[in-house]
Amino acid sequence: MLVLALDTAVERASVVLCEDDHELSAWREVTHRDLCRRLASEVESVLRGAGREFESVALVAVGLGPGHFTGLRVGLATAKGLALARNLPLVGVSSLAAMAWQMRGSLSGVVCPMLDARRDEVYAGFYRATRDRVEVLEPDFVASPAELAERLLSRGEGVTLFGQLDRVPAAEIACALGPRARLWCDEIILPDALGVAQLARRRFPKRGGDDIASLRPIYVRMSYAEERRDLDLGLR
Repeated sequence: MLVLALDTAVERASVVLCEDDHELSAWREVTHRDLCRRLASEVESVLRGAGREFESVALVAVGLGPGHFTGLRVGLATAKGLALARNLPLVGVSSLAAMAWQMRGSLSGVVCPMLDARRDEVYAGFYRATRDRVEVLEPDFVASPAELAERLLSRGEGVTLFGQLDRVPAAEIACALGPRARLWCDEIILPDALGVAQLARRRFPKRGGDDIASLRPIYVRMSYAEERRDLDLGLR
C-alpha cells in the first residue's frame, strides 16, 4: 500500500511517501510562517522524488497533534484537501502515538513522549509500544511538570520519558519520580510523518478511514485567543 503522510505538530514539518513500511521519498524541514504556502508544493516534490503519480496513492495519513495550533490546522486542511480531491481515505493519528511507535525498537515498557506546549507546560501521553502496535494507556493531555510527575507516580510503574528534552523540564520530572523514571537522552525525538504513515497503514484495514468532515486536531486545551475570548465574555 502506498501511503502519503504529513505531520505538522512542531516546527519541523514532514511529508513522507512510503510503500508498506519502506520510505520512498520525504521532506523534513523546520518551517516558520511559510508552512501554509509551502506544504502543498512539498507534497508534490515528494511524489516526484519517488517517481510516483498521485493516482498510485492508496491512503492519506496525517498527524493530529497535540502541537502547534496553526501548524496542525495547516497540515489537516492540506491532508483533507488531498483526500477529497483524489477521493482517497484519510486516517488521522496522534503525533505522540507516532513518536511512541518510532521508539518501539529502542524502548520497552511504558513510555511517555513529551512535546513543548509552551506556557511552562508539556504535551504528553502514556503508551506501550510493541513490534506490531501502540497501546494507548492514557489519552494525550497537557500538564505542568508537577502535574505530569503526579500522573506518572499514580501509575505505580516505571516509565521512560523522551521527546523534546531540550525544551521541557524532563530532568525535573525524572527527579520527582526517582528510580521509576528513565530519560532517553540519546537524541531529541520529534513527531515524524513516517511513523504516522506506518501506524495509519496498520489501522486502516481494521477501522477504515476517518470521517473527513468531522476529523479534528487533538488540541487538549484551548488556544490563547480562545481563552482570551472566554475571559472577555465572562465565561471563565
